[in-house]
Amino acid sequence: MITNSDKKLCFVLIAEGNREAFDVFFKHYYPKLVRFAKHYVLSVELAEDVVADVLTHLLSNRTEVFKLDYFESYLYQSVKNKSLNTIRYYSRVSPFPEDIDADQAGGEDVIDPYEILLESELQNYVKKVVHNFPEKRKIVFQLIREEGFSYRQVAELMNISERTVEVHIKLAVKDLRTCVEKFFTLNKTVE
Repeated sequence: MITNSDKKLCFVLIAEGNREAFDVFFKHYYPKLVRFAKHYVLSVELAEDVVADVLTHLLSNRTEVFKLDYFESYLYQSVKNKSLNTIRYYSRVSPFPEDIDADQAGGEDVIDPYEILLESELQNYVKKVVHNFPEKRKIVFQLIREEGFSYRQVAELMNISERTVEVHIKLAVKDLRTCVEKFFTLNKTVE
């Protein structure tokens, strides 16, 4: 495992154009970033394309980007944004990207269209709630819940205490619980 000081040194070396440092960075982050992107795009091939695009962009701007204080947060946010843009693109072109087969998209099971609509609306509602979190809370929530970082890792990454991370998660979960209850209350009255 790479320590935080090793990461910072690696980022500085990459900013200076060191190829070996980028190879270390690539081996460490690429699999994690592909898994992270796959949560959004549902296809390994699309996730790999997303990560390749992000890494290409980072390299072309390496002198500024790799010197950012919160580079890892920036990295994951970039992958998330590119993933969401990819989803938007494919939703305009066709209902499903050709890389995702009907089985992955739920084509095997017969599901009530109302349930599909409700689930989709709930996911969008939750995304909006998370998007409206204060910036630090949003980053903490995404790193822990979506990427699987530990409280300690997030605390070190963001230069905050573990207790602060815990508070951010508790507030995020409380907000989400309230919003989900509100969502189902509103949808119960509609039925």
